[in-house]
Amino acid sequence: MSHQSRFDVTTHGGVTAGQEWICDGDVPIARLEHVVVEQPEQNLRYFDRNLKPVVLRDLKLTPQGRPLVAGVQMFWNLDGHIITSELLDVAVAGRGTDCLTLAVLTTDPGHVALSRRVLTITWDEISASYVYEFACHLTLQAPQTFDRPGSPDAIHFEISDPWYCDVPAPTVAFDGAWSAHGFTRLLAEPADGSVWQMPLNHLATGIPAPQSFRDGGMLVLADSPDNNPAFEFVGPTAARTGIGVCNWGYDVHFRATYQREELYAPICETFRVRRCPDDRVADLLQRARPVPAVAYAGHHELPRYERQSSFARGQRLDEPAGPLDPWPGLPAGEGARWCKDSGRSDDYSLEIRRLQAGVTEWTMGREGEGAWTQRWRASTGFRVHVWVRTEAVTGRGASLGLRWIIYNHPERHPLICSAAVQQTTGWTRLSAEIHGPVPAAVSAVEIVLRLDGAGAVWFDDLNVEILGMETQCLTS
Repeated sequence: MSHQSRFDVTTHGGVTAGQEWICDGDVPIARLEHVVVEQPEQNLRYFDRNLKPVVLRDLKLTPQGRPLVAGVQMFWNLDGHIITSELLDVAVAGRGTDCLTLAVLTTDPGHVALSRRVLTITWDEISASYVYEFACHLTLQAPQTFDRPGSPDAIHFEISDPWYCDVPAPTVAFDGAWSAHGFTRLLAEPADGSVWQMPLNHLATGIPAPQSFRDGGMLVLADSPDNNPAFEFVGPTAARTGIGVCNWGYDVHFRATYQREELYAPICETFRVRRCPDDRVADLLQRARPVPAVAYAGHHELPRYERQSSFARGQRLDEPAGPLDPWPGLPAGEGARWCKDSGRSDDYSLEIRRLQAGVTEWTMGREGEGAWTQRWRASTGFRVHVWVRTEAVTGRGASLGLRWIIYNHPERHPLICSAAVQQTTGWTRLSAEIHGPVPAAVSAVEIVLRLDGAGAVWFDDLNVEILGMETQCLTS
């Protein structure tokens, strides 16, 4: 039996202003949001430049399905500072019909540009999917702002920066954690007729991404049967749109390219959000080009961060991470090696070997709210232990450090270090603690395994304890 949609916009009551939902009959399928965004999402997604963004949230693609797209921005980001962030009006047409239209009018604080984003929602019986079509109109009221002496011939504006539901999964397991629901990779149809793929892990996002699409080409999150969301690029928008993927989370940036003379005429880009049928996903998977080699500081595989770890489990950087989305330990400096032939409790450890005095570190910087773990409280802190063995270490020696960090900003907080170990020693336990209340805007703790000097050091058997968890359990 075919599905007959009847769309409407309804307001559901809240403690202050009500929430605006788009419904199909009695079923909510998306939410129009215009609220102040708190940390850590503000730091992660909006770079502190758009406090109250206009966003379409929690998009369902089938009547009884779960939300698959967590958010699609309804504004333009023209250069990181000029953003059409001020909401002027929302007009609705087609209420109670099978074709609903919302026109969202925004401008930037300086009135350089005017954005009219027209969203049209229909039901496509053939693909059994809602289709959200975004016509992104832009009028530059002062195009000379971007057409200056020395400006490049090609000028780039960000159309939108959508992100997905359930991707990424948490960096570490915890009670109540979710999984990536079988999603393993992004697939795309570039203009050259090939099929691009990127496995879902944080460091694979360095793979060169498509900078143009074929007309009707898709960017698909795959491969969870019946639940693969796709962005479809329509008409001239396909050829002028490139994508980028953020390494902390798989939000996808859509960037259009313009020649300077195009800035003086009205601009309109069009893309759709819809469900990609399973047979098309299978075809894309079969035709996808092999994943290119992925390396970080010369490493093609890195140890996963886990709260209790002997560093025995790794992550290939050209493969999907799996139902969890761990952030690996990252080497920085000379002589860092993931050791697989010597350790305290097994044959694995993190090694640093320096011939000359200097600093080398292994860092784990994705423990916290900004890595989709438990909520923090004022009492939240961390107690960390790690074992270290040294050989002929000179200088300040080997240590364990902790610090609060802020994503997208230079680190503003000091490194709190354990006692340091020098010379030649057997396995010695290092300990460090960091205590709340968590400073403003902080969204993670960085764990630093450090050698300051020369010689060789092995770190093993990491244990991370979250302080204040008993209070959190009682108050959750």
